[in-house]
Amino acid sequence: MRSIQFEIEDKNGRKKICDVIATYYDDKTNKDFIVYTDKTLDKNKKLNLYYSLYKKIGNSIKLIDITDTNDKKIGLELIKELINDINKR
Repeated sequence: MRSIQFEIEDKNGRKKICDVIATYYDDKTNKDFIVYTDKTLDKNKKLNLYYSLYKKIGNSIKLIDITDTNDKKIGLELIKELINDINKR
C-alpha cells in the first residue's frame, strides 16, 4: 500500500513531509478532516499525530486551522477511534 504524503512548513519556515493516517468527511458539518503525522516522537517515544480540516487542491493538500469547538471534538474523536482500532489488532 502506498502512503499519501504532503509537505507543510513549520513555525520556523522549515519544510516537513507528513504522512496521511486517515481522512474523514463529516456529513453533519460538510467538512473534511485529516489525521496526519510528521513522523516525530513525543517525550514518551510515541508518534505525534495531528488533525486538521483540509481541502484537496489538485494533487496538494491545504490544511485549514480548526477554530470551531465542535470541529475540535470531531477531530479528537477521530484520533481516539483510530488509536482504538490499531490497539485492537
